[in-house]
Amino acid sequence: MYKGIWYGVEWDDAERGKHSGNHKGVQYFQCSKPNSGSFIKPKRAKLGRSFAIALQERYGSIEDSTNHDTMFVTGANNQLTKVEMIGADKIGELQSQLDKLDIVGLRDMMINCAGADGEIKNISPNLVSVDVSRNLFDNWDSIADITRQLCKLKSLNVSSNQLSLPVDAPSLGNAFQHLTQLFINKLKVDWDYINNAAAMWPNLKELHVCHNEISEINHLSVNYFSNIELLNLENNRIADWNNILILSNLPRLKSLILNENQIRKIEMKREDKNDEFFPSLTSISLSRNLIDEWTSINNLNEFSTLTELRFKFNPVIEKISDPRLSLIARLGNIKTINGSNIPTKERTDAELTYIKDYAIDFYQCGGSQVEEEIKCTAEFLLQHPRYLSLIKEYGPPADPKFMIVNKSLKDRLISVNLVCPGRSEIKPVVKKLPGSITVLKLKSLLRRLFNADITTMKLTYCDRPDCPEINMKDNLRELSFYSIENDNTIYVRWK
Repeated sequence: MYKGIWYGVEWDDAERGKHSGNHKGVQYFQCSKPNSGSFIKPKRAKLGRSFAIALQERYGSIEDSTNHDTMFVTGANNQLTKVEMIGADKIGELQSQLDKLDIVGLRDMMINCAGADGEIKNISPNLVSVDVSRNLFDNWDSIADITRQLCKLKSLNVSSNQLSLPVDAPSLGNAFQHLTQLFINKLKVDWDYINNAAAMWPNLKELHVCHNEISEINHLSVNYFSNIELLNLENNRIADWNNILILSNLPRLKSLILNENQIRKIEMKREDKNDEFFPSLTSISLSRNLIDEWTSINNLNEFSTLTELRFKFNPVIEKISDPRLSLIARLGNIKTINGSNIPTKERTDAELTYIKDYAIDFYQCGGSQVEEEIKCTAEFLLQHPRYLSLIKEYGPPADPKFMIVNKSLKDRLISVNLVCPGRSEIKPVVKKLPGSITVLKLKSLLRRLFNADITTMKLTYCDRPDCPEINMKDNLRELSFYSIENDNTIYVRWK
């Protein structure tokens, strides 16, 4: 290394580093990750700009209006084609009126400070939403210098900065007192950091802390989170559900997002039988976790106010053909699954199918046609806690030992033509189906096959082209009931 002044830097991309801040046995600076540091010459360093300057650079000039309504795109043979931007001059003029801006995006503009005192307030006082993600901020005091000048600010994104905690976090509360939505994704922080920093955000309602290094939630300063209605912990390292239960004391929490963690089980452990988990929770997202047993799903019934669930790409639902039906049947209060509402008829069909699917288990574990004689085992009730309430509503299933089954008709595979009338883009498909498949399960198969809407789907069939179509309207009837034979055609229609 040459003599003179050198700067020590730690790269966000650790692979760019060459060492850990040391040279010839001397430790000049520390790195948070091994071999993520380098020395660079001062002339190569860009030390950043102020928020005020970046704002004016991105939004503040329309000096050459001809450039705002004209642009060129490269086509074949690298030929430039002129493209006219209709209305671009008006958009540029509006954006250049900094005092009228309410939403600004200043991501990746090398901002490291606010600028002169009061400068932001003077040039753009009406900002409601600000994105300063992936800049050069290294402390919350610099962020506070910006926000205290913006009395209308509601939403702030400071993701992908490396922000050290202030010595006295509550002292910055006034700077963030109007803030209701905050994004602090990719800060490389744990829960202790979040819990301590929360003292700065007294009126926050939405907190997004995705892609961080949260693996444990050991404690919660409820007073600092008392107004939180949405908490997004997506893509962290949480594995133990007990960490999530720490959050159950949040009085106003309505939406909890836990996608892409490492959760395997959902277990409810009450110290007191009167304890209530998540008293206001209406929505939970658990996609892309490691949940592999249905008892975890059953336990979601403990959340008395829960009405919305997002649950995809977990091992437990990869084992069955139509997980939506099972989720609906097992969760009595859920009204929306994966963004799709549950019509009353779909719930009824799902619950009746569920009763039928587990009828054999029910009778083998102490079930009976007579309510007073039902003595189900604890294991069955653990696996199917809603089963008894469902048969009280719909009646018990038929006892399999008294059912006469024509196996030659039900078990053989029937080759049928599946046709979607009025949809020329969808080619007819030939499928071999068991005679025992129900209409409802067939609809589920067709939903995936044709990307069809199951809630409006109607099936009909005919055995010869000159015969009228017969409506297959009973979702719980099996294919064999309709006497469908090889080469018959089933017509699939939906809105």
